Amino acid sequence: MDQRIKNWLFHPWRLRILALGSAASLTILGVLLWSGPLRQWDERSGSAVWSWGGAEKQERRVVVVDIDEKSIQALGSWPWPRERTALLLQRLDQAGVSLKLLDILFDAPRAGDEVLHQALASPIPTVAAELFSLDAGHDRYHSGILAGALPGIPCPAASLNAQGYLAPTAGLLSSTALAGHITPILDPDGSIRRVPGLICDQGKSYLSLPLAGAWAALQGEAVPQLQRGRKWTDPDWWLTVGDWRMPLDARGRYRVSYQVPRSGWVAVSAVDVLEGKVPASLLRGAWVLVGATAFGAGDAVPTPQGGAVGGVEVHAQALAALLDDRTPYTPQLASFWPVTAALLVSLGLLGVLAKTRRSAGLVLPLAGGASLFALYGLHGILLLSWHWWLGWVIPALYTVFATALLTGFELMRVRFERERLYHHLSSYLPAAVAQEISRQDPTAQVQAAHREATVLSVDLRNFSAYCEAHPPEESALLLHLFYTTATRVVEEYGGVVEQMVGDGLMAVWNGSELCVEHGRRGLAAAKALWRVLSAQLPMTGDRRSPPIDVGMGLESGMVLMGSFGPAQRRVHTVLGETVSVAAALQAMTGELACPVLVGPQLVNAVHPEGVQSLGQFLLPGLSRPRALYSLTVELDPQRLRLVYDAEERQQATA
Repeated sequence: MDQRIKNWLFHPWRLRILALGSAASLTILGVLLWSGPLRQWDERSGSAVWSWGGAEKQERRVVVVDIDEKSIQALGSWPWPRERTALLLQRLDQAGVSLKLLDILFDAPRAGDEVLHQALASPIPTVAAELFSLDAGHDRYHSGILAGALPGIPCPAASLNAQGYLAPTAGLLSSTALAGHITPILDPDGSIRRVPGLICDQGKSYLSLPLAGAWAALQGEAVPQLQRGRKWTDPDWWLTVGDWRMPLDARGRYRVSYQVPRSGWVAVSAVDVLEGKVPASLLRGAWVLVGATAFGAGDAVPTPQGGAVGGVEVHAQALAALLDDRTPYTPQLASFWPVTAALLVSLGLLGVLAKTRRSAGLVLPLAGGASLFALYGLHGILLLSWHWWLGWVIPALYTVFATALLTGFELMRVRFERERLYHHLSSYLPAAVAQEISRQDPTAQVQAAHREATVLSVDLRNFSAYCEAHPPEESALLLHLFYTTATRVVEEYGGVVEQMVGDGLMAVWNGSELCVEHGRRGLAAAKALWRVLSAQLPMTGDRRSPPIDVGMGLESGMVLMGSFGPAQRRVHTVLGETVSVAAALQAMTGELACPVLVGPQLVNAVHPEGVQSLGQFLLPGLSRPRALYSLTVELDPQRLRLVYDAEERQQATA
């Protein structure tokens, strides 16, 4: 990848914005590809919130009269004779109930219909059941006579169209009797989470059983009204029945609240009602839902609460929520919720990333997990407190993508920065030293080791005078050329440039990196370096600027290599007598007119060819004399001429 692209791309905030944009794109793609599974997961996980806010007390306003296994065993299999059902309704009237809702279909004529007709015509409001078919793939069928059509609401937009129906048989209901539909909407997992509030058939609208029951309880005092939601916090539609209101979505459905746990219902067995065993105080003034839950009754449905329950319990949940004005709904502002949640999650993750000093690979996943818990918790709080169903799975999907991409991109950026930092560090230090330092924490301790090595000290002679006579840019270019050439030659022969200071440098063989026959390699590198630098250095020399020349000193022996100094400012260097001798030999090259001087330990260890003994000398700064040797190198006649001319000019001036 081009370095400019890397520098632009790996800018921290550009990379983070790219990660969040990629997460948003993946979320949109996921919603398009997995809309069904995501919606079901949203429904299943979101419905678990009902267990948080279960009622502590029993719901006594709505009582379930259950045609259960006990009743079937005592009175015979279901369906019962019409007379027995009529007797059950009469017993409820005698107990003083205020409303009867029948989750039972009477769609076929049977013996005893006249008795049941009289029971249904009781002064106490009674709502019968009817069932619609919403499947357009089947032929339309009609059984019985529909009742309870809403006046003034001829098939509004907020309703579902029926494809057929099962209604009470002709002559069973009076002309003024009410009926409510018990049509379920099954989710892919078989659970009932939504119920059509309004169903349209042949230009007339019909209420669900709980809504029809609320209308019947008013006994004609008010007619249900349908109005559009006007506020952002409103549902698509409000269906108002007296003082109660039911929120409907754009298709006229309401969501069933399962906030009342199964243990919170007052349920009595039908046989106990018939036999007068139910306390009158339990039924007096209650709204009664009559339904069959016995095995084989065919009315068992799964719910988000788990397990299969009778359909009557679904209506009981809807009715209790209607009375408490806690029917959950999706407000109109929900269309902005995924974007708002994504922005909040993004700001949270970016804030954590900007503030933390710890590894992104640890902190970001923790922050992402906390965001998931926060999203689910917010979903639960809004559902239980404000009865808003916003959903949390799509924001959670974005959170997962954003966390994963931010973590991956951040780790990639950190790795890139570390590699760049290492490359910069290795340009100031030997690569092996830079690698070792990058793996350690700063310390104030001495970190050094002994090595048997060969040290080469190189100096640009007369460079200070050159700088005095030339612009700084030219001096810098010359020094850059010297450092670059010397480093290349030293590394070609297996050495490492350990220090570059001023107009000189020090190279070591078998120091930071292992080098076999370090003495011979050092000598060969010195010859090659002299040859290359002689061809590259400028051929200048006058009275103001003596000619540029090179002096080198070589010696072998023990050295101490390592890092020294306080933790906040360390220095890597090479110490020892061998280093001092090599530096002193380099300083003597000008006095002895020898470009390359070699120390006695290197000569004794290698016994090289092409060296000449110069005798014993006391080197500057050292206490005992040493034998010095000159390494034979090729001398450029033109450069020698410059030296001779400079010496003659100096003598003439003197």
